[in-house]
Amino acid sequence: MIHQFLDKKQITKRKKIIRNIIGFGLFFILSAVGVLSWTGQIFNFVGRPIWKAENFVTRGLNNINYLVRTKASISNENHNLIEEISSLRINMADYQILKSDNDQLKEMLGRLPVKNNFILGNILAKPNHSPYDTIIIDIGSDNGVKGGDLVYADGTIPIGNIDKIYNKTSLVTLYTNPGQKIEGFINGTNASVELIGRGGGNFEMIIPLELSADKGTIVYLPGSTSLVIAIVDEIISQPSDPFKKVILSSPINVQDLKWIEVRKD
Repeated sequence: MIHQFLDKKQITKRKKIIRNIIGFGLFFILSAVGVLSWTGQIFNFVGRPIWKAENFVTRGLNNINYLVRTKASISNENHNLIEEISSLRINMADYQILKSDNDQLKEMLGRLPVKNNFILGNILAKPNHSPYDTIIIDIGSDNGVKGGDLVYADGTIPIGNIDKIYNKTSLVTLYTNPGQKIEGFINGTNASVELIGRGGGNFEMIIPLELSADKGTIVYLPGSTSLVIAIVDEIISQPSDPFKKVILSSPINVQDLKWIEVRKD
């Protein structure tokens, strides 16, 4: 019995050795004829498109992330550039305003008579934001302004008088204020006339029919032919009426003004 068991064990061991020898020999033969390299090529052929697809997907995801980051970066940079351009435009607008004001002031100061004592003021409110045909200026009693002081536009054209005074502001009643009356002289005839304000920068006067006052005729303040207060626009008359109505306008448009000058008497 023991002898038979040993025989079987030896037979099994021999079979295992034989199988290993056969397997090793088969592997050696297949390697020699290149069969294993051929199976490697098959594996590579099958795996290559899979690897390429994987690489494509990976690159695509990376590109998407890059594009998302780039768009966010561009958007942020664009926003910063827009803010910078807006700031530059505001600064340029401020510069242009200051330059324009400086040029206007130089021009106005160059026209002011040397002997007259003028105070420069800025218009705070014009007739469309103040009582009819009045303006509010930024100088008052603190600046030496007094009631009745004459107010000029462009240093040469009288437009009204100081009516009400406060510490830092004043109310100017324009000559064209409705019902406001002012004496003037017609250029060329030296005839004295009374101008009555009609509002909206206009006057009217009633004069004898024979008194000449053609369109474009100048009316100036008494005592100075250079201080123009009105220009004739229209004549309304009837042959049977010994008088005629003349419509005049101020030579200056208050809406276009930013600065005025007050002459201290």
